[in-house]
Amino acid sequence: MLNVTDELPDESSAKNKLSDLDKRLTAIETRERKEKPDSGAEVGASKGYQALGQLLGGIVGGLGLGWVSDHYLHTLPWGMIIGAIFGMVLSVYLIAKTSQS
Repeated sequence: MLNVTDELPDESSAKNKLSDLDKRLTAIETRERKEKPDSGAEVGASKGYQALGQLLGGIVGGLGLGWVSDHYLHTLPWGMIIGAIFGMVLSVYLIAKTSQS
């Protein structure tokens, strides 16, 4: 319980301590960024997995749309063939577009 005679902490000293802590944290984060740059292998691997995902996703998505069109239009196997080709072309286009950036 707080007695009337107890002093309340000074609000300005708490703000100064918080400001000092923020400055120290910023300095530590800056130092860690300088010491540990992104390695090229990690960036290359993530781009590779992204390309693989786009390629597989495009082909599987095209096959899925082709199967749906074959099922409802009764055009077996042409929908799946056209869908797979379209999915592959779209995937290669997306991979080329993302690799340029």
